[in-house]
Amino acid sequence: MKLTCLVKQDGTQYASLCVEFDVASCGATEDEALTGLKNAIETYVEFMRDEGLTAEMYRPVPMDELRDFLFTEPNSSEQRLKAFPWNVTYA
Repeated sequence: MKLTCLVKQDGTQYASLCVEFDVASCGATEDEALTGLKNAIETYVEFMRDEGLTAEMYRPVPMDELRDFLFTEPNSSEQRLKAFPWNVTYA
């Protein structure tokens, strides 16, 4: 399974978001935000699998929420954002 994970600095914190599952996390550093996101994704996938909801697992971030995540400043022409493709395998 390939996932798209975004991370950006938001003030003194870092915010991370999995686009395919609408799962987010944050942390004091970029690594903390990504580690938290990985844990949140694992928890989400395990829950959906355990509940027999694998067909409903994919729920992408709504476009307006993705736009808000990407462009927090309405007139900002410079936004620091990184995208990380993750290959994830779950049993």
